[in-house]
Amino acid sequence: MKKDRALIMSCHEHDVTGTWRINLKWQGNHDISDFDLDRLGAVLSSEAETEHTGYVIVKSYANPNIGDTIALR
Repeated sequence: MKKDRALIMSCHEHDVTGTWRINLKWQGNHDISDFDLDRLGAVLSSEAETEHTGYVIVKSYANPNIGDTIALR
């Protein structure tokens, strides 16, 4: 895993059809807001859970893929 990217670890359909909870993991001194989360869809919320993990809730009708990466902004 590169230090300038977050890795999609898992994704689950959220409460409303077309929304996803996407769990991310990264290395380095970054916050979840440092990554280009808009690439995943319309961001409804995001939160860091640990120093190197967090999740984002997005509205998107595309199914996110486990193993895809999200670059820094």
